[in-house]
Amino acid sequence: MKRTRYLLILKYTLYAVLLLLLYVLQTTPGLFEIAGAKPMLVVPAALSIAMLEGEFVGGLYGALAGLLCDLGASVLFGFNGLLLAVFCIGAGLLVIYLMHCDVRGALLFVATTMLVRGGIEYLFSYRMWGYEGVWKVLVFHILPMSLYTVLVTPLLFWLIRWLYRLFQKKLTGE
Repeated sequence: MKRTRYLLILKYTLYAVLLLLLYVLQTTPGLFEIAGAKPMLVVPAALSIAMLEGEFVGGLYGALAGLLCDLGASVLFGFNGLLLAVFCIGAGLLVIYLMHCDVRGALLFVATTMLVRGGIEYLFSYRMWGYEGVWKVLVFHILPMSLYTVLVTPLLFWLIRWLYRLFQKKLTGE
């Protein structure tokens, strides 16, 4: 019993440290930047955790990942936190009841999340104010960032799945 509690605390702490490390990597100037686009590394990590751990744990880590994103974003504080919590809860529930937990599902969840997030940000931060040429923000910033985030998703999904399986073996005693 004590060993199980220790392993669960260690697993959830490692998830939090991983999200923090990914946030530091995603906000480091010039790191992983291609043609001005940088990936949001914490989004696929949070969605992968939600797919593997379920809706409750996924929602908590989604909110944490979103709040980390809000620290460096130009949107209203809490926007990413709320949005990622909702999408992680949805991903966890969909994997439990309808879908397989695999890379294709992760790619689908991340693509959907990034496009909805980017669309809402574009609409409320740029488009609704009627500035000229705001389509450039969508085409040259939001869409490339979304695509780049989707492209790094398999690496993060496999890393988190490896961690999940490692702890599951320890918890079940295999």
